[in-house]
Amino acid sequence: MATSDLTSSAAGGPGLPRPLRLVRRLIWVYAAATVAVIVVPGAGRVAGTGLPGLNALAHEVAASGLDGAVLSALLLAMTGLLAVGLLAGARAGPRGGAAAATARSRWVAWLAEPGAAARQGQALLVPVGALGVWTVIRLLWPVAGHFERQPALGNLAAASVLGFAFVSLLAERVVNAFPAAQLAEAPALHRLLLLVTIVLAAAAGLQFGDSAGLRWMIWPERVIVCVPGAVAMELALRALARLFLPAPQPARARAVTDSILIGLIAGGSQAPGALLRTRLGLDFARSWALAFLVRAAGPAILLTGLLCWGLSGLKLIEYNHRGVYERFGAPVAVLGPGLHLLLPWPLGKLRPVEYGIVHSVPVGVSGAASVGVGEMSPLLGAEATPPLSYNRLWASVHPDQAQYLVPSEGTGQLGFQSVDTEIFVLYQVGLTDRDALESLFAVSDPKDLVRDVANRVVLNYFDAHTLDDVLGAPVKGVARDLRRELAADIQRYGAGIDIVSVLVEEIHPPIGAAAAYHAVQAAEIDASASISDAIARAHRVAGVAREEGHQLVTAAAAQAVETQDRALTTAYRFSADRRAFADGGRAFLFERYVSDLARALSGRPLTILDGRLNSSDGPIIDMRSDVQPRRQ
Repeated sequence: MATSDLTSSAAGGPGLPRPLRLVRRLIWVYAAATVAVIVVPGAGRVAGTGLPGLNALAHEVAASGLDGAVLSALLLAMTGLLAVGLLAGARAGPRGGAAAATARSRWVAWLAEPGAAARQGQALLVPVGALGVWTVIRLLWPVAGHFERQPALGNLAAASVLGFAFVSLLAERVVNAFPAAQLAEAPALHRLLLLVTIVLAAAAGLQFGDSAGLRWMIWPERVIVCVPGAVAMELALRALARLFLPAPQPARARAVTDSILIGLIAGGSQAPGALLRTRLGLDFARSWALAFLVRAAGPAILLTGLLCWGLSGLKLIEYNHRGVYERFGAPVAVLGPGLHLLLPWPLGKLRPVEYGIVHSVPVGVSGAASVGVGEMSPLLGAEATPPLSYNRLWASVHPDQAQYLVPSEGTGQLGFQSVDTEIFVLYQVGLTDRDALESLFAVSDPKDLVRDVANRVVLNYFDAHTLDDVLGAPVKGVARDLRRELAADIQRYGAGIDIVSVLVEEIHPPIGAAAAYHAVQAAEIDASASISDAIARAHRVAGVAREEGHQLVTAAAAQAVETQDRALTTAYRFSADRRAFADGGRAFLFERYVSDLARALSGRPLTILDGRLNSSDGPIIDMRSDVQPRRQ
């Protein structure tokens, strides 16, 4: 190698070796692209509403995953280039004189040798880069359910990423043409930059599909975002594994840029075909079957692409939606829920329309969001504590409360009083095909239309009625009149909207009469409570009396039955004794006497003496040991 090739001067720095100049220039290129990807969306987020277009672009690229895929790929390229630059600088040796050499030996002496740079330097640099790549992936993960609302912004971002991919392709071509004799990592670095180029191009293509409204693009977007992270993780593991190996010779020191995953995607020494050829001696290049597959790959990919493009016309409409089918931009039919096969995009489009979903709009409240009926008031348990929004007292302020001026006779001929109301309008898109077309093409925002018309109708109603009429009229009658007038007014717009109902939650009296209305309601509540208490006491006393009477009657009946049973038992025994005496005579009496005597003496100690013994013959001595002395 000529000395002039290694030390020729250039803009990258006079006296620097050619490989080091190349790596530094590539680092500056990818660093500039990385800064642009960070600064432009960041400026949009910081500016907010000050730059609405840039802000919308920032949110779009972050939600679709384009920002995460591009930034992670650029950080992967930066990690590989920095690793190669570290080793290239170590190979170039110290420069700048004795002072620079002294400073280098004091601060980074352990990186001055290629062996140390290939072990400690790679183990320090590559894991940090991998951590940065995964941090970006975690923060900018594609959002599920994301759908492009401004296709122009998404297409602009995708075109910019294609520009980055073209620049990366030029860098990859330059590295591919660089001789491996001057930069040993050139082949591996070429494959790494080729992988980055592929990721950038794929991310731009997926962004174009996302801008076209293809919701399933979220899955390949997530795969593309994970590819740089997987490669960075493998490179980090390889760099950390070098710490457990001996330091290589300076001539054999290499940066951590080669990867099995990169070989699978971009080819190279780690590709499956190369591994089979070098390790097992199997060369499939001469196989007729593989050659046939290679020739058939192009038509197969083309046919698969056409099939996928044709399947873009297969649409599934949910049960609570309909679809207006547009063929070449003109609406031709309204399709119901189910699976439909249409012309593929962009020849045919399906624009969804709601089918039976009821929305609620508060009247007199500006900027309130309409929600489904099921979201208006969540169900609560019988013992649950209700939230503050359920408080309907006059003294409380509700978020959907509006104020109106009502003519009042009590304040003069031209007097007014203010009333607080809470009125909701329930509406839905009509169920006919004509209503679906009108709601899609005749009105841009049905919610705003219903709110504006309802505000005007309610205002006219309160202007045409006095305070006594408003407060004295039944709430159901007021709701019925408002619904009839609102439905007739909406019908004139041809918006395809049906007014389902008008809910009048409350109409409060004016502030001056609030105390009187409170007193009336409190008196009515007290009267109702007193009546309820009196009825409860009456029921309680009657219940206690019924209980006591029932107990007395039951006790008397039980005592009578017991007395009667004892009398019957005594009569039966007496009759039995008479019959026994008639049959046995004195024997019965003696048996009864003995029975009574045995029952009376049962359980008592007895001493039986023969009456024929004469005490004159001498004293009788009781020799029994278990006889207790008689108590006097």
